[in-house]
Amino acid sequence: MEGAARKLVREQHLGSLATISLHKPGWPFGSIAPYALTARGEPILLMSGLAQHTKNALADSRASLLVQEPGDDPQAFGRVTILGRVSLASDERSARARYLSRHPAAARTATGHDFHCYVLSIEEARFIGGFGEIHWLTADKLLIDPLQDPLLPHKAAILEHMNADHGEALKLYCRHFRGLSGEGARMTSVDSFGFEVQQADEFLRFDFAQPLSTPDEVRQAFVAMVKIARGAKQS
Repeated sequence: MEGAARKLVREQHLGSLATISLHKPGWPFGSIAPYALTARGEPILLMSGLAQHTKNALADSRASLLVQEPGDDPQAFGRVTILGRVSLASDERSARARYLSRHPAAARTATGHDFHCYVLSIEEARFIGGFGEIHWLTADKLLIDPLQDPLLPHKAAILEHMNADHGEALKLYCRHFRGLSGEGARMTSVDSFGFEVQQADEFLRFDFAQPLSTPDEVRQAFVAMVKIARGAKQS
């Protein structure tokens, strides 16, 4: 069940955030919340200091995020409500790159209106997988350990190979998927869920379509992205 809950949260990009209202003390306040995930699987929220939910969270960090599997009958599909506390991301650069990987259009507004990345640290979650499948999950059941990533033993070799031999591919990724020049782009990190590239003073995150576990799967994903960037049809 925890695997299904983690999968649901990773596959969806939008949730409903509930904070504790300042305007009407003690009352729940709901808002739409696009999100991304940290390396451990915690929700990342990009929030403006002008927004009411940000003011609420800064006054009382307790919050919840409801993530729903899409479907015609919402009660027949999975959903999870994550309970935790909102705080500023400890690594704003990484959090922002991860968020913009999922929501690239947010780059147009993310630099204004006092936007910052916040993390909802997970304390517990309520998972409903369908009728009669209802469970409370502790944080350790939802979080993942980056040190157990299957690509970690191959990370250095992948980075060396891509930076030494495939600079043109990295340039294409930056140009096609992010609208940047890609000049001098270097891959700085890779894991089973995606990879990160630095181009000038920009730090970019690219998510894989699905989790990968072997260098050959990564190679195939890189080739597929090049084909897309060049406008070639997939075979």
